Amino acid sequence: MKLRNLLVACFLLPVVAIAQKNWTPEQCLKIKNITSVRVSPDGVKILYTVREAVMTDDRSEYVNQVWLCNADGSNSIQLTKGDKNSSNPKWSPDGKWIAFTSSRDSKNNLYVLPVGGGEAEKVTDVKTSVGEYDWSHDGKMIAFTMSDAAADKEEKDKKAKNDWYYMDEEIKQNRLYVLWLNAKDTAGKYVQKKLTKENYNVNAFDWSTDGKSIAYSHGFSPEVNHNVYSDISLIEIESGKIKSIANTAAGETNPQFSPDGKMLSYYCTADPVDWSGPRHAKIYSLTDGKSWRLKATPDENGGIIGWTPDGKNVLWSEANKTLNSIYQLSVDGKTITEWNKGSKDLIGAATLNSTGTYLSFTLQNPSQLPEAYISPLNNFYPVKVTSLNADHAGKALPKTEVVKWKGADGKEIEGLLTYPVNYKPGQKVPFILNVHGGPAGVFQQNCVAANQGTYPIAAFAEMGYAVLRPNPRGSTGYGTDFRMANREDWGGKDFQDLMAGVDYVIKMGVADSTKMGVMGWSYGGFMSSWIVGHTDRFKVASIGAPVVDLAHQNLTDDIEGFLPSYFKANPWDDWSKYDAHSPLRFIQNVKTPVMLQHGEADLRVPFSNSVMFYNALRRRNVPVRLLALPRQPHGPTEPRMVLKTMQTNVEWFEKFIGDKKGF
Repeated sequence: MKLRNLLVACFLLPVVAIAQKNWTPEQCLKIKNITSVRVSPDGVKILYTVREAVMTDDRSEYVNQVWLCNADGSNSIQLTKGDKNSSNPKWSPDGKWIAFTSSRDSKNNLYVLPVGGGEAEKVTDVKTSVGEYDWSHDGKMIAFTMSDAAADKEEKDKKAKNDWYYMDEEIKQNRLYVLWLNAKDTAGKYVQKKLTKENYNVNAFDWSTDGKSIAYSHGFSPEVNHNVYSDISLIEIESGKIKSIANTAAGETNPQFSPDGKMLSYYCTADPVDWSGPRHAKIYSLTDGKSWRLKATPDENGGIIGWTPDGKNVLWSEANKTLNSIYQLSVDGKTITEWNKGSKDLIGAATLNSTGTYLSFTLQNPSQLPEAYISPLNNFYPVKVTSLNADHAGKALPKTEVVKWKGADGKEIEGLLTYPVNYKPGQKVPFILNVHGGPAGVFQQNCVAANQGTYPIAAFAEMGYAVLRPNPRGSTGYGTDFRMANREDWGGKDFQDLMAGVDYVIKMGVADSTKMGVMGWSYGGFMSSWIVGHTDRFKVASIGAPVVDLAHQNLTDDIEGFLPSYFKANPWDDWSKYDAHSPLRFIQNVKTPVMLQHGEADLRVPFSNSVMFYNALRRRNVPVRLLALPRQPHGPTEPRMVLKTMQTNVEWFEKFIGDKKGF
């Protein structure tokens, strides 16, 4: 008997010694996401979309499907099925129909589906793709945006490989269309009309209350830079007559009619556009043409959700340190109140139903995966309507807490510190500094497990790492002055803020100063490449889509006004200023092993940035690898590319600073 017990104990030992892994990159890709939530006009039903990663022998994509449930979350029914994407569902004004877009016929078309049962009907047959859309208030029309299709000659030239072109000429614009659901042409197709024929790009719009006109914002082209400098116009549907509403050096976008149709609210930047400067809600009176700004929000940076049903307030959402807040701004410009005051969870993706009575949104926190919620507008009272990831509910997620320290010049800096799973106070563990993008990004209290992104925080925590995600000066969520505090100083005091945060976690007794790494994407990639050129304290770095040469970046990216706004000059005005803040100019100092990761189709931070950094390090015999991601833009969007990026990061850090607890 004693021998038997000893043998049983020996067989059990390895099982006890090996910790259960729940959050490997492979496991994270199985998490489901809520991508939209919409309450019916009467508040009785909820539409929501569920996104899952699909990876088969010949596919790698995220696919959404549309679901319907009661307002209390009961009786969930999947409305769309199949292997094609269906997304962006919206209720008809009477609540009897649902519209959505789907790529089931290769092109992204618009479909309508009766709530009472029946088959979805395709109501558009486009050559390119339906973008944003919305119902008219009487439910008889749908407006939508669609990009220009290639002409027959262009298609012929492409086949003949005679498809040369002049850059920035013959631009394919997104134009505004209207479709009548109560009228068909002789071919049996729903009648539609192209409203905007001018040579500009429509990026947002809203129906007038009487359905006779549409307000829309537009930029010079689909390029991101041009849409930051948007203007607003109003078009009459029958006559096609266009009236300019807002046309200044500011960026004005996202117009929304008041419930009585007499006013427009819209989002407005500083005049002229200041990329990290203040942003406010403005009102335009359609009766007398006067406009005025509403009361400033704490961060002066966010966006409009909609109007309260009485037309007395506009709803505005923005970052509030490591959380988000929704504010009600009185139309007279005098008051501001926080709608979700006291919420300890991160609220996101908020939308207002068509009657203005309910808000739908997601809630999450570092140890809770996001789920869909709704609340009556008159009182913040969240009701949970989905339990998508109930299978993960019992899996331990690491502790994450907000920590604060003094940065450069005594400025208070916040960050999120995630501890290893089952961390015991007093342990010194491998440590990773994770720098966010932007620079006007922000680390918030989202769940540390996710099926997208590049840095699997939950996986690192299971492997025994502590991860600090700081919000240095330049971050959003802390007010305009803080967000603008890194002007002409990238790699200066923001770098000092980050290093002070590292020192703080070392002083806490958490970080092992001999086992530290750094990682970041975009501006986080800039800062990571800056860090390895200015200190040897990190043993390893993973650098994603980095800006390494500021002049090169400014002359090749799709946001040409961005760096001149931060550095108050174009490159040719002062080459030395751009050089002084370019990590590539300090490449001779780098000794840290570097993993570079970059999408080959990145327009925001062109792939050539990583190639330059890679070649310089390779020629200097510094350990370096470059993970090139075909087809990917500014961050991986295909599940397999997401997975490979996550896996590569896990392996790279484990090789240099891990305790060999890898997956």
